[in-house]
Amino acid sequence: MKLLFFDIECSNGHDICSFGYVLTDLKFKILKKKDIVINPESKIVLSASGKRAKIQLAYSQEYFNKQNPFDYFYPKLKALLTNRKHILFGHSIKSDFYYLNYACRRYNLPLLSLQGYDTQKLHQKIYKPKHVESLETIVDQLGIEKDFLYHKSSEDALATMLICKTICEENNINLDILKSQYSDCAVIS
Repeated sequence: MKLLFFDIECSNGHDICSFGYVLTDLKFKILKKKDIVINPESKIVLSASGKRAKIQLAYSQEYFNKQNPFDYFYPKLKALLTNRKHILFGHSIKSDFYYLNYACRRYNLPLLSLQGYDTQKLHQKIYKPKHVESLETIVDQLGIEKDFLYHKSSEDALATMLICKTICEENNINLDILKSQYSDCAVIS
């Protein structure tokens, strides 16, 4: 078994423009890290009209436009996400599942039936913060020492992996405990 931590960025709230992942063994040793940049075939709009964007993506509109669209990457993403030897993890993973199936509908591709664990839910269940916390906030709260380029999908996937690793180490959680005691942190698309 391997752990697949992934993250998606969108150009406008729903059109995928990057898919990043980190694949590890069961002890969180990184086997592969990759950022797949996708042409969203839409304009990048990260804020309401006239307002300053709260985030900045890792690439320019021009760079995104030079890439292949989602349907080109679909076979690779499907193989990666549906591999029975991969256990999926994401931060607010329900949103990423939504983006994937939105793209499948947009390009008339078969929907993906997926299950994965949400590190945001896991953090909330164990540490009981007053509010649902962002990736950046949890990284800071857990004292993870790394400078991330947030909103670059592979970097957010790495941050998600380090959050999961830290939570598991601090709370003596292994994969069997995660599956049995924290099954409510699993999300199905």
